[in-house]
Amino acid sequence: MTSVIPSDPLHSHSPHPSAKKTQVAWVSLVVTVVLVVAKLSVGLMTGSLALLSLAAESGIDLAAVLITLLAVRVSSIPPDEDHPYGHGKFESLSALAQGLLLLVATGWIGLSAIHRLSGTPRVVEVNFWSFGVLVFSMALDFWRAKKLKNAGHEGHSAALEASSLHFFTDSVSALIAVIALLMVRFGGVPAADDWAAIIVAAFVAYLSIRLITRAVDGLTDRYTKTGDYDRLKTLVEHLHGVESVTRMRMRTAGPTLFVEVSILLSRVLPFAAVQRIIADVERSISSEFPNAEVTVHWRPVRTASEMPFDTLKMIAAEYGLMPHNVELSRMHDGETALDYHVEFRPGTPLKDAETRAREMEERIRQELPNVSSIFVHLEEERSDRAKPHVEEIDRATLLINIAACAKATNPSVQDARDLHLFRDERDESLKLVLTLDLPSNLLLHDAHEIMTNVEANLRKQFPELTRILIQAEPQK
Repeated sequence: MTSVIPSDPLHSHSPHPSAKKTQVAWVSLVVTVVLVVAKLSVGLMTGSLALLSLAAESGIDLAAVLITLLAVRVSSIPPDEDHPYGHGKFESLSALAQGLLLLVATGWIGLSAIHRLSGTPRVVEVNFWSFGVLVFSMALDFWRAKKLKNAGHEGHSAALEASSLHFFTDSVSALIAVIALLMVRFGGVPAADDWAAIIVAAFVAYLSIRLITRAVDGLTDRYTKTGDYDRLKTLVEHLHGVESVTRMRMRTAGPTLFVEVSILLSRVLPFAAVQRIIADVERSISSEFPNAEVTVHWRPVRTASEMPFDTLKMIAAEYGLMPHNVELSRMHDGETALDYHVEFRPGTPLKDAETRAREMEERIRQELPNVSSIFVHLEEERSDRAKPHVEEIDRATLLINIAACAKATNPSVQDARDLHLFRDERDESLKLVLTLDLPSNLLLHDAHEIMTNVEANLRKQFPELTRILIQAEPQK
């Protein structure tokens, strides 16, 4: 998709965020050079300390813009072996440097103003150029502060947001200087120029300390937006399949927000379901924070909804075994009994199978304390049992006989159709697939019982069938 961007000196080329940030920084550099020359010239001409302090501040701005430009270019470099998380921290370094430069300039302005107030007042010449350069400076600083703020917010750039704050203070400082010069020119208060410089210094010092604090937070991975943490934690906890969130960590590095979340998932979920839940977590976080890189850690746990069969299956899987014919029964004294079959490799000694079964039993009792008795039927894997020899058959006749046998097993069987025989030439096994038409009002339990009886009858009548697959469909 191609985006059309309105004509603007700050948005004239590539719409890519890093390209926008670089363009904004270059435009800001040009504007700063123009303002330094203008303020210094008019300040020297009029003798206004407020104007000279603003010129000095713009000189600091020039260094700050150069630092910002360098930081933006470096932070856009992709991650490498030395910086696997990218180069975003350089933007926080840039913001820290700008804050320190502003603080130094503030100290110089404040000391100069205090020195002037304690000595002989200087005559300040106020003319058209004084007001002109201040109004021009104020308009340009406010304009670029707004552009830098938008670009910084869009590109998640700490360096550009720091520059935006920097130039916003410049515009406010220029406004204070205009008021001071008006008081000098029309109010006859020569000291207003010095007091304006002190007010500007105090205002800039306050904002500089805030800027330094934010930069240090970014460099030390301190994430101050606690509302984001609570919002994302609640968002992830309400996703389908997530049992709970055990830990969530967030930190920023330049334009990138790194989110690390640890979740608990039911241990009986198949791997595909786990992958889907993880993808849902990543997608939900990215929808809230498009600049986020998300890492999801998960740990399987037993949940309150886990069925006893699932618990048994998970424990058996740890031993490389697969249980079947699992049943829970209520005994005459009200206690619960669990019985199941478990298969071992052919040739397994009874002693080894019994030892493994007892180990499983201990685990089962730990996780299913309500089960008082456990009965285990040990057997070898079914897949290795000898199969009956398959003689040559009349396929058509056999299928007719099979269908008749299936229908005769239970009156509910309306029809036996779609019969297919498959022979495996390697072991001469013969597989049967067929479909039974059953009444549509049957319960699933009753339908399954009918299919089980049909299978048992077919195996009895046709021992050459080594595998039988029956599917049921409700009669229309």
